[in-house]
Amino acid sequence: MKRRTGFFVEEVEQQNDDEVYEPPERPDLELLVIGKRSGLSFDEMNELTANELVQFVNIYVKQETGKQKPRRRMATQADIDAFFA
Repeated sequence: MKRRTGFFVEEVEQQNDDEVYEPPERPDLELLVIGKRSGLSFDEMNELTANELVQFVNIYVKQETGKQKPRRRMATQADIDAFFA
């Protein structure tokens, strides 16, 4: 399934259409939880920026599961035509 976000198209797994994305209530705590689940101490997480922590966890998950987050690509003219059709 393809999801259009502005001029980007992202390959995503098929999801239930009734699901609505809800942003986390406490993103700061969620970052701490994902850091701890990946084996980091609070001191180690304190050395990283939020962006670096998210990148670290993405790399960790990719290595553990063999799955990779879908990459975005520039939309083609066919994607734009399909969007406005």
